[in-house]
Formats: sequence, structure tokens, C-alpha cells
Amino acid sequence: MRRARFNAALAAVAVGLAAAVFFAQEKQEKGPPLTALGANGITRIAVEHPGAPAIRLEKKGERWQMTAPVNAGVDAYEINGLLGLAELPTKEKIEPAQVSLKALELDPPNYRVMLNDTALEFGGVEPLKYSRYIKTGAAIYLVDDPPSAALDRDYADLVSKSVIPEGSEIVRIEAPKLAVEKDTKDAAGLLASWKNAKSMWNESAAKARQKGDAVTVTLKDRVLKLVIVEREPQLKLHAPELGITYVMSKALENELLKLPEPAKPAGQKPAR
Repeated sequence: MRRARFNAALAAVAVGLAAAVFFAQEKQEKGPPLTALGANGITRIAVEHPGAPAIRLEKKGERWQMTAPVNAGVDAYEINGLLGLAELPTKEKIEPAQVSLKALELDPPNYRVMLNDTALEFGGVEPLKYSRYIKTGAAIYLVDDPPSAALDRDYADLVSKSVIPEGSEIVRIEAPKLAVEKDTKDAAGLLASWKNAKSMWNESAAKARQKGDAVTVTLKDRVLKLVIVEREPQLKLHAPELGITYVMSKALENELLKLPEPAKPAGQKPAR
């Protein structure tokens, strides 16, 4: 009896292993990419949602720049989410004549992404496999639903998390109880903190307060106007020109808004 149970258990394990191998192989099988484009060949992207301004991005040299609805640097992680659409593996091809475009939410589409001149029209989600219907050219494909926040109508996530544009030179910083030129004694650390300052995430202007103490960062080629809208529980700097708010670690408050205490000579006792 025990041997029979043992053999049955072994058989169950074998079936389980076989099933695991089968489904692993199934999962590894990938269809052709969604487009014939390679990610490195894409130089223009547009994200178009009904009732919202189009988000337009252009590759300039090795960097991506947002050109609409605002002019701003682009977050490297989020742009990769958009570029990855070009080579997204397809799971199934569907002929439009065999389905109702309206039922698949493709007439009209929920939104559209342009990669160079190739249009990707996003429909609804297939409920069983949670796959997205995307129409491109004359065909409809099922693909794993892209999770990137870069596909939202809100462009805030696409804007670079760096407060100071990459490669910029800071000339002067003005904040409450603070006015520092680049050549000011003991200012090097403050300027370096600003140059390296990054947000944890960006909020759209519609979600954030926009009133508070002013901060002006003068760069060699332009002036950045910022507003300190919150100090607790995070430091939040609103950028009116971009229409976004940088949500930053509270720990950056002292690094960005105060000069470091000057070093005391060795052996000097602290003042009482």
C-alpha cells in the first residue's frame, strides 16, 4: 500500500515537472516583433490621447528631448519603455475583417503612439490573458500589456528626474535666506548638490500645490524658477515652466537650501 502511494506520488511529481517544462517552453515562445523598427532607429515619438495635448519627443544626438507640450529633458528609464514597443513580441495576429474593431476598443482606439511614422493604435485588454490589442498597419496583434507609465496622457513621468538639465553650469542660486554665486567660498558643495539633485518621482501640476517660497537657479544659458511647495514629509519643488513638481527626499532639504557649516580649525573648541 505504501509502495503504491509512493509510486503515485512519484507519478504526480513527474506530471508536475512535465507540465512545468511544457508551460516554460510555451512562455519562452515568442512571436514576431510588433514592428519592423529597431529601437536604435527611432528618432521621433508621439503619444496622442483624445482630449489631451500630444506628447512629442525627439532624439537629439544621444539624448531625448520633449518638444511638446513643454520643452524638457526626458527620463532615460521611461523613454526605454516607449522604445521597447517597437520590438514587443506579439502573441497572436488578428485580421480586422474577422472582428469588431469597436468591441476591441479600436474604433476609435483608446490612444495612439507614433514611432517615427509607424502608428500603434491601442485598444482594450483581452480579459483571460490580460493582453493588449494593438493595431498597426492592416493587422491587429495581441501583446503583453505594456506597463510603462510613459504611455499615460500625463507627461510628468516622462520629464527627466534631474532638476538641473544635464550638462548645465550653475552661476547663482537664490533661495530663502540664501544667495550664492558659483565662486562664493564654501559654495562648491551646495552647487554640486543642486547639480546632482533628482526627484523620486514627478507630479503633474494638477495634483500639486503651486504656492510657496521662491527659488531661482541661474544657469549659464537660462534661469530656472522653482517654488518650494512642501517641506514635509518630502521636499517638493514646483517648476512652473514645465508644469510639474519634483517630489524629493526630505534629506535633500539641507543639502539644497542651506550652506554647509564652515569647517572649524583643528583643536578649536565649539562656541558656548
